[in-house]
Amino acid sequence: MEGIQKLKGYEKIIEPIRLTSNSRFIFQCYPGVPCFKLCCSDLHLPLTPYDIIRIRDFLKLSTDEFMLLYTEPFILPKSGLPIARLKMRDDEERTCPFLGEGGCTIYEVRPLACRYYPLGFGLFRNRDEKRNEEFYYLVKEGFCQGLESGSEMTVEEYRKSQGIPGLEEPIFEWAEIIMKKESLGPIEVPEKSLELFFMVSTNPERFRAFIFETKFLDIFEVDPNLLEEIKKDDLKLLQFGFKWLKTVLFGEKLITKKKDAPSVKRAKPF
Repeated sequence: MEGIQKLKGYEKIIEPIRLTSNSRFIFQCYPGVPCFKLCCSDLHLPLTPYDIIRIRDFLKLSTDEFMLLYTEPFILPKSGLPIARLKMRDDEERTCPFLGEGGCTIYEVRPLACRYYPLGFGLFRNRDEKRNEEFYYLVKEGFCQGLESGSEMTVEEYRKSQGIPGLEEPIFEWAEIIMKKESLGPIEVPEKSLELFFMVSTNPERFRAFIFETKFLDIFEVDPNLLEEIKKDDLKLLQFGFKWLKTVLFGEKLITKKKDAPSVKRAKPF
């Protein structure tokens, strides 16, 4: 592509500087930038549970169809937990399956990781203050010239311009589960626990069937009004699923188990 400074290469550098929501940086990306679309190839792009729902609905597919066509399983290196990531096209550049001539064909529902670029996001537990803290960092790729032009803005201003806050809130507890597992170190995770985490994280239809078509409701107390909501609302189902995962994986008492619940083989807490 003309205009790209070829000597810059394709190296990726993560600046070892912790950014806050008030930190300032310069960036712009639009079709007129010489490197436009080069960041849309050879990606290892994780999909959040909310990403899956939004893109699936935009494409008018079932979750199974979307997962089969556009995703592949991936094990998060620090936590060892399985998630879905976007499957690249089988071409020489390994381009994103949603990359078109004019750019992203699903731009309005693009994944959270795409919205954050060129920022990275992390979450850690402040044990002294007993609260979670967010942090950000800047990813500099050799070909990217958007970091050299445009208006200066704060991290929070950029997040709001990309519609990020409303997409993070629904999956905050999911991120907490991953963070908690990371903090436990390299302990062995029961296969059943991994299966449950992957089901809740990637496939609301299967999780809904798990609730209503197995002995689940014989074991756990669920408010009847909430049950009616999760029958048809995938976002409500996600919120319930994260609390249930915290209950069965970490022993947190967020979903009550019935006193007369039948004895069944269950996941062992981490």
